[in-house]
Amino acid sequence: MKGVMMLVNYFPPLPTGGAERQAERLAVYLAAQNVPTGVLTRRVGDLPKREQRDGFEIYRLPQLGPGKMKTLTFTLSAMRTLLSRQHTYDILHAHLSFSPAIAAALTGKLLGKRVIVKFGNSAAYGDVQRSRQSWRGRLRMAILRRWADIIVTLDPEMENEAITDGFSRERVLRMDNGIAAEEFVPCLDKPRARQALGLENRTTVLYTGRLAEQKALPVLLLALQQALDACPDLQLVLLGHGDEKPRLVNQTQALGLGSQVVFRDPVGDVRPYLDAADIFVLPSLAEGISNSLLEAMSAGLACIATQVGGSPTVLEDGECGLLVTPGSVDELAEALVRLAANPIERARLGRRARQRIQSRYDFKVVGRQYHALYEQLLEKA
Repeated sequence: MKGVMMLVNYFPPLPTGGAERQAERLAVYLAAQNVPTGVLTRRVGDLPKREQRDGFEIYRLPQLGPGKMKTLTFTLSAMRTLLSRQHTYDILHAHLSFSPAIAAALTGKLLGKRVIVKFGNSAAYGDVQRSRQSWRGRLRMAILRRWADIIVTLDPEMENEAITDGFSRERVLRMDNGIAAEEFVPCLDKPRARQALGLENRTTVLYTGRLAEQKALPVLLLALQQALDACPDLQLVLLGHGDEKPRLVNQTQALGLGSQVVFRDPVGDVRPYLDAADIFVLPSLAEGISNSLLEAMSAGLACIATQVGGSPTVLEDGECGLLVTPGSVDELAEALVRLAANPIERARLGRRARQRIQSRYDFKVVGRQYHALYEQLLEKA
């Protein structure tokens, strides 16, 4: 294998979502396995145009003009860079189905390179349904159906959407997201961890991620209000930023939860908050495989998630955590009360969750699977 070139819209140290964090973890893993690895991404601010980090190269490319012009100029810049560096890679791996995927598919066709596109989500927030909403999106999908070798999906719903949208079944592959389990470990002194963050020493429920409509956080606030009747010792920490924050702050005040809900801005390292938490909650309306859920499970937290996307598989259909119906205030409140009132069950689910991560979602496992996929594609070339 000459190498792998990954393409992603944004990349750390910029604020990123789950797909970008997975791209970073995969790049680190591949470089550690001595696979030459590059990452093409958008250049924002005064970040360097080119940088070597953790054994892989980052190429930050210009995006010029307003609106859609930025997308076009980035796509062209990516294609130009891929053409100029064509002798350094034989695999193109795009994360999400947007402009980086188009650059990969078109260049792959021109040069005879193998192309992998990883979808990130399903339902109304997913790659397929979002792409159907515009002619540009429909054109993107037509290009990917024709010239992408493999479409990676994260859960059965995403897989079915891709096949229904016309991707051939033999080119749609289920894969997992991964995490470095040795970096996220259980905390043995939670009161001290809470003190370090200036949190009250209460039973602490944690949410980490974007404060976005998709995450259904208003449902969580209503469920918390209901759960407090049975468990007045609860406190909720919302760690993140997003367009929904003003609405959530207003709802918190309107519900009289000002002393039970703590808003904190996102941090580069969430581990101190995982150390401080007793319960992790993910009330989303749609998910792929949530990085935040994987991190919480690896840290040995008892987790509550909605029955969407990859969460039921990750939680082993309820064997490693509690699953609730998306949008159900009553079910979410009942789950919060169940775990808050039963520290023995919290500990049991936390142990099971960590074991699940170590056996299936540790990047030592996931990284090997991607490496094997690359080799298989090259064998068929």
